[in-house]
Amino acid sequence: MECADPAERDPRWFRPALMLVVVAALAVRVAYVLISRRNFDPHGDAFFYHGAANLLADGKGFISPFFVKSGLHRAAAEHPPLYIVFLAVPSVLGMKSVLAHLLWSCLLGTATVWLVGLLGRAVGGARVGIVAAVIAAVYPNMWAPDGMLEAETLSMFAATATLLLAYRYWQRPSWRRLVLVGIGCGAGALARSELILLVPFLVVPLVWTTRDRAWRERLRWLGAAVVAAAIVIAPWTIYNATRFVHPILLSAQVDPLLASANCDSVYYGDFQGYFDIQCAAAIAQKEGLTLRDDESQEGVVYRREALAYVRGHLSRLPVVEGVRLLRIVGLYKPSLYVRADWYVEGRDPIWISWAALYSFWVVALLSIGGVVVLRGRARATGDRAPPVYPLIAPIAVVLVTVLVTYASTRFRTTAEPALAVLAAVAIVAAIDTARTRLRSTYASARK
Repeated sequence: MECADPAERDPRWFRPALMLVVVAALAVRVAYVLISRRNFDPHGDAFFYHGAANLLADGKGFISPFFVKSGLHRAAAEHPPLYIVFLAVPSVLGMKSVLAHLLWSCLLGTATVWLVGLLGRAVGGARVGIVAAVIAAVYPNMWAPDGMLEAETLSMFAATATLLLAYRYWQRPSWRRLVLVGIGCGAGALARSELILLVPFLVVPLVWTTRDRAWRERLRWLGAAVVAAAIVIAPWTIYNATRFVHPILLSAQVDPLLASANCDSVYYGDFQGYFDIQCAAAIAQKEGLTLRDDESQEGVVYRREALAYVRGHLSRLPVVEGVRLLRIVGLYKPSLYVRADWYVEGRDPIWISWAALYSFWVVALLSIGGVVVLRGRARATGDRAPPVYPLIAPIAVVLVTVLVTYASTRFRTTAEPALAVLAAVAIVAAIDTARTRLRSTYASARK
């Protein structure tokens, strides 16, 4: 399994080329913000992140910005804390405007492009790294979130960094490197809570395929990685235990989300496979929930009602799950998909949502080719070829998230960097095949 670090055999052009792509990626993101988002008025989750970051910078702790104007300082764990902390950095320095937070997010999105280049290099060499970085730089599904003030910018960075650490472990296995992967999983979960699923989908397969170590040693390494992930998450979980009646491990939004994704309008009506916030509102009214109830108490009610609805409509569930899977890839009423991205999720102007959908189809199809190429190399060379399963792990996370909740383009962002790398593998392989055939044809013609 062990092989040399790709950095040791980089061609001289790789780093300068990657830096040029990174600069171009920054230009794309900043241009988008300055041209289309300069006057962005955040609502919903974007308002929460922006306002919560400024409140945190002011020393108010993690409280909901939705009720501050009414004088209510309500403890909030609607979202994991890491993106709020990230946005609080410029706020502490006095840069509290929406534009400042957008530009700060652009820097993080640009850093993700750099990591995608390194990840592509680890998977397929320098050319794959540059092609993957170019895709990440111009792919709307990777630059549009940087202008939306939502945690997907950070979740893409965290997922890419964790995948890169996973390939570093594969190159030279050690318990320390596996612990770093576990830390990456924990940090990712503090950006978007579903990234904790990278522990079973990424860390466990890494341990399983470390065949040059005894099982007892591998299990110790796995335990160390799981503990590392838990240690990263623990401060937030313990902090929440001091603020809420019931435990909140990562996010209090899961339960109202389940309530909004399991109701008549979502199972039988116009919102099939999506969500309807009015369903959660109806539960709150029926159960008499008020702001005197904290988020954990509300969560108990929402979860109970959501699970009861699912149990009562199990015969309809397969249809709903099928629609969710079609929606996440844009194949269920594409026009409705695009308008939801534009109106509900805030991808503005609407042409960006259309461009994101069409480009996703292209990247997704290419990524299937990338999987085939990597699998073929693995069969031909055995353990010496980089495995494909780390790049499949975030895709599995997205699928599980969608099946359990609902289909949203935002949920898919976790997998977009991996798709970019897989697409790059396919493109470089196609170029190499074309070159080989041209040379063969030319050689035959000369004979």
